[in-house]
Amino acid sequence: MRLPRSTTLLRVSMNRASVDVAIIGAGPYGLSLATHLADRGIEHRIFGRPMQAWRSMPAGMFLKSLGFATTIPTPGRHPTLPEYCSARGLEDYDPIEIATFARYGVSVQQDLVPYAEDAEVAELNRIDSNFALRLQTGERIRARRVIVATGLSHFEQIPELLSGLPEGLVSHSAHHSDFSRFARQRVAVLGAGQSALQAAALLRKAGAETLLLARKDIVWGGSVARRRPLVQRMRAPNTVVGLGKGKWILEHIPMLLHYMPDTRRLSYNQTKLGPAGAWWLREEVERQVPMLTRTSLISAREHNGDVRLRVRQADGCERELVFDHVVAGTGFCVDVDRIGFIANDLASQISRLDRAPRLSRNFESSVSDLYFIGPASVASFGPLFRFVAGAAYTVPHLAGHLASRSLKPSAPRQLVPQVPSRAAS
Repeated sequence: MRLPRSTTLLRVSMNRASVDVAIIGAGPYGLSLATHLADRGIEHRIFGRPMQAWRSMPAGMFLKSLGFATTIPTPGRHPTLPEYCSARGLEDYDPIEIATFARYGVSVQQDLVPYAEDAEVAELNRIDSNFALRLQTGERIRARRVIVATGLSHFEQIPELLSGLPEGLVSHSAHHSDFSRFARQRVAVLGAGQSALQAAALLRKAGAETLLLARKDIVWGGSVARRRPLVQRMRAPNTVVGLGKGKWILEHIPMLLHYMPDTRRLSYNQTKLGPAGAWWLREEVERQVPMLTRTSLISAREHNGDVRLRVRQADGCERELVFDHVVAGTGFCVDVDRIGFIANDLASQISRLDRAPRLSRNFESSVSDLYFIGPASVASFGPLFRFVAGAAYTVPHLAGHLASRSLKPSAPRQLVPQVPSRAAS
């Protein structure tokens, strides 16, 4: 299919050494933003392997969120995730394979953002009033405005007690695309959230001798029926982040937390939508994977090629456990200083909330024209933005803001045509 001339002109502008907007990251938030900027005629380039983090996850992992809550928002009539799944005879509500969501995201990229550049940004710095980007290919680009949309990349959190272990003995759950290499090995999994629980289940299936260690009891979510009686829906509305009136507020009044005092919002972030396992994962873990809950890690050391973990259980008893490897399913911690491509001088100018960037109501950092969206915005906006669902507010709002400050008038809308999905099913 030949693209219309307006689309060709837009794609040519993507190769310019100077651009109005540079988007770093081609995951759900970055791709969504690119579609909205194209729709508004805002010149931009987008860098990163499309859906890289999602495509690299192990086979057999599933989304924790419901299908309708995981659609990548685009202008126009591109298929939603449930529509994409239904057209292929796949589950479209719950649970949906992460691999399916990754293919759906790639279809969004192929259909609406075919100009996305599979190139990583090696360095981002500021020179005068513009930003300077250096790609790993060596290409150098100037941009007037930059949006960092790298998701959870760079933010993997491994407990400090494990930091002294040799690299081959400890890893984060996000770093694995295949657990088969752990067959017949003794593996400890730390954590009580979805990533830890799925890692433990997949390790068991791969033939590993697995033990799950968690500081608290495991919390399991319940299944949510597609259709519920009106009274139930009124008492506990179904939202993009689960059941409940508080969650309904998060979805429908997404700016509310931004205007709370910082200390109250940060405390809220730590206590709401915390670690939990999806209902359908329960039978894969309980009575299948041995676990020690209410157990604290005291120390970790290497001895003759093994990992020796000293733990304290709820009754106060301490014991030493021996493993071949430790997988930390211990979540993520947003920290500007861990975003490797941001130059030190530029990073030092970014005001922080704890270690995350402090953002304005337009997702702009203290460095003018530098924006952060997705999980990096949670400290400023609340836990909704940990999830793909947060893009439904973030992207149209930010696109409108960027358009209002654009140097050039908007070109005609629908520069990128809506075409049928070509991604493999």
